[in-house]
Amino acid sequence: MNHRFTGRRGPCARHPPHPGCGPARLASPSPRSPPTTRTSPRSSPPWLRAHTEAVDLVHIHFGFEHCSPERIREFVDECAATATRLVVTVHDLDNPHLTEQADHHERLTDLIRAAEAVITLTPAAAARIEARLGIAAEVIPHPFIVEPAHAHRITAAAAGRRTGRRVGLFLKSMRHNTATDPEFHRTLAAGLTAAEAELHVHVHEDAADHPLVTALAATWGDGLHVHPRMDDAALFAAVAEYDAVVLPYIRGSHSGWLEMCRDLSVTVVAPDCGYYADQADRPGGVVSYATGAGASAAEAALTALAGGPLPYGGNREREYAEIVRAHHRIYTGRPAAEVPAGAARSEPADSAATPAPAPTAAPGSPAPGTAAAAAARVPAPRTVVP
Repeated sequence: MNHRFTGRRGPCARHPPHPGCGPARLASPSPRSPPTTRTSPRSSPPWLRAHTEAVDLVHIHFGFEHCSPERIREFVDECAATATRLVVTVHDLDNPHLTEQADHHERLTDLIRAAEAVITLTPAAAARIEARLGIAAEVIPHPFIVEPAHAHRITAAAAGRRTGRRVGLFLKSMRHNTATDPEFHRTLAAGLTAAEAELHVHVHEDAADHPLVTALAATWGDGLHVHPRMDDAALFAAVAEYDAVVLPYIRGSHSGWLEMCRDLSVTVVAPDCGYYADQADRPGGVVSYATGAGASAAEAALTALAGGPLPYGGNREREYAEIVRAHHRIYTGRPAAEVPAGAARSEPADSAATPAPAPTAAPGSPAPGTAAAAAARVPAPRTVVP
C-alpha cells in the first residue's frame, strides 16, 4: 500500500519539510515486484498498533489492490481505535490493473467512508464520489511529472525529430487495461497511414511474444520498437519525439502518463472512459476518442496532429506550490506560510517504466471539463462505490 505517514519522526524523505509539518514517508515495496509480492506490513493493524506513538496520520494513495476487503476494514478500524487520522487520495475509481472491479470498489468505499479527508484528481471524479457516497472530496491537481526546466531542455532537444505527423503508442508490458483487440490496432494504423501520418509502437521485451504483437508485427512494420523497460531519462526523451501519443486504454480513471506527455508538450489522445479529458490543461491538449474504437482513435490522433505543438497551458511551479500548501493545510489544519517554487520534485511517471504502479507521494489532476458531463460518461459501478 502506498502510504505517507505524518508523525514525530521528522521530515518527509522525498520532499523538504513544509512549514509546521513533518511527514515521514516510509519506503514502499519495490514497484518492480509483482503485485502479489508487494504486501506491506504497514497495511496491517498490528503494525499500526505497534507504532501508534510515532504515527499521527496515514495518507493512502493507491497500491492496495493486494489487500482483501476484510484487511482494509481491519485497517480502518485500527485507525479509529488508535486515533490515527486517515487521509485518502482517490486516484483510481476503477483500477486499471484489475479486470474485475468489485473488490476494488468495496475496498475504496471503506477507505473513503473512514477517511477524515478525501482528495481526488478531477472535479468529475469528485462528483462521482459525492453522487455515490454523499462524501465531498477535495480536488487537488496533479503536479508535474517532468521537472519544468528539465522538460524544456528535453523538448528543445527533441524538436528536430518532430515532423507534425509522428504518433506514438506505448503498449509497455501489456497491463490489464491495454486494448488488445487486433482490430482496434489495425484500424488505428490504417487511419493514420491513409493520412500519411507515422505510427510508432513501443513494446517492452517481456511482451514481445504477446499474441497482439505477433499478430500485428507485419502491420506495424518498421514502426514497431521492442526494447527493455526504459529509465525515466530514456522514456522522457522517447516520448518528447512524438507530436501526439495515443493512450490505448479500455478502462481507468486518471493518468500520470497523460501528465508526463503534457509536461513534454505532447498532445494526448485518450479514451473517453474515466476522467482523462478532464485532466486537460488547455483546449486541444487532450483529444478524446471512443473507447475501444480504432477508427475514432485515428481520427482523434489526426485532430491532435492538426492542432500543432501545444506547450503546457499552466505554470507548473506555481501549481506545485499550491499543491504542497493544500496538503499542509489538510495535514495540520493550518495554512502554510510560504512554499518556495521548485522546492521539490515530483515522482516518476506512474507506471511508465514499470509493470505495476510506482509509488507516488503526490495526488491530483487539473480539470477544465464539466463535472456533470464527465460523471455521466462513466458507467455506474456494480457496488456502492464512487
